[in-house]
Amino acid sequence: MKKMKKWNQIFEWSKKARAYLQEEESTSFLDEEHPVIRRVVERLSEPGYLRKKGEEQGRFDADAAFRKLHRRNGRRLFIRVGSAAAVIALIVGSVVIYRGSFSGEESLPKVFGHVSSILQPGKSKAVLHLADGRMLVLDDTLRGKVETGEAVMEVDSAGLVYEVKEDSLTKEKTREFHVMSIPRGGEFHLVLADGTQVWLNSETELRFPVHFSEGDRRVYLRGEAYFDVKKDAAHPFVVSTSVGDIKVLGTAFNVSAYDEKAIAATLEKGSICYLRDSLDGVLIKPGEQLSYEEGAKAPVVRKVNTRLYTGWKENLFCFEEQRLDQIMSTLARWYDFQVKFESEELKKLELSGTLDKYSDIQLLLRLFELGTNVKFEIRNQVIYVRKVK
Repeated sequence: MKKMKKWNQIFEWSKKARAYLQEEESTSFLDEEHPVIRRVVERLSEPGYLRKKGEEQGRFDADAAFRKLHRRNGRRLFIRVGSAAAVIALIVGSVVIYRGSFSGEESLPKVFGHVSSILQPGKSKAVLHLADGRMLVLDDTLRGKVETGEAVMEVDSAGLVYEVKEDSLTKEKTREFHVMSIPRGGEFHLVLADGTQVWLNSETELRFPVHFSEGDRRVYLRGEAYFDVKKDAAHPFVVSTSVGDIKVLGTAFNVSAYDEKAIAATLEKGSICYLRDSLDGVLIKPGEQLSYEEGAKAPVVRKVNTRLYTGWKENLFCFEEQRLDQIMSTLARWYDFQVKFESEELKKLELSGTLDKYSDIQLLLRLFELGTNVKFEIRNQVIYVRKVK
């Protein structure tokens, strides 16, 4: 109940903050000399900005949101962070930091703790190592065409489209490869020559041929990628990893192979088959996930909520009863930070929730803190996870 009261109080403060900022005297903030104050007030004074945020806030049900904030077995927490919750935090945080209190009313508490650096979310970026030795640095600002002897690559804000030149189709095909690498804090969208779409996650490497061979269409993956494969019954599509291959005809699925000794393949539609050395091929149906660790007798196949494993390509982090160390590892790849835990016990804390990938990570961490006894501190690209004393 104490948490509920605290949440409701924050909600009421946010409404007061919005009303206060809409008053004419709020323009007096502009007289302040501090450049941060000026930037915040200018943003909040933009035509239609407060109205838009107010409408979003009006659709937010604080009670319903807090009902999703609960503990399970003393260690589990459910949190959903949406745009409306972020708006409340933004408005309250802005007034707390820059104004301090309302006339004759209780002073607002600080919503955010002090941090010495701001961690930015990732963006579209990649490095493409061409088979001819050239290297291209790709990001969402690059536009244009890049040609090789065999292909034309169209690069724009949506990613890269790779097309083989018609006159090269008659040439003898060699087993040469291009390599696309996604750095920490990045992601990228690639359309292969056969029309297959590939979404590449942070810290991922995809090796794909200059030409697909006459047999299968084979690519090599380290990291995580979502594939929407163009159907071609005569030429199966194969994703090769260090612990086995995923073979398909035409389907949509996610493959996570960050660990060289483990793989997880999650199928949304179609069918896929897992192949590894002497193991019999294992077929997977839509809504199922196959996982395998090196040394195991056989892969494990189970029904899952596929959104938990494919949401990242839709700009969402989806967690369900997941350990905090695993959550922080996922966030670290996107926001590009290191994480240090005060104790092993904190790593085992289980959380669930759906988080916007492009949210300010400070909002996410502070919301996690509301329902736990955990404190997050950011210092020079390192997040320290400590237990509240």
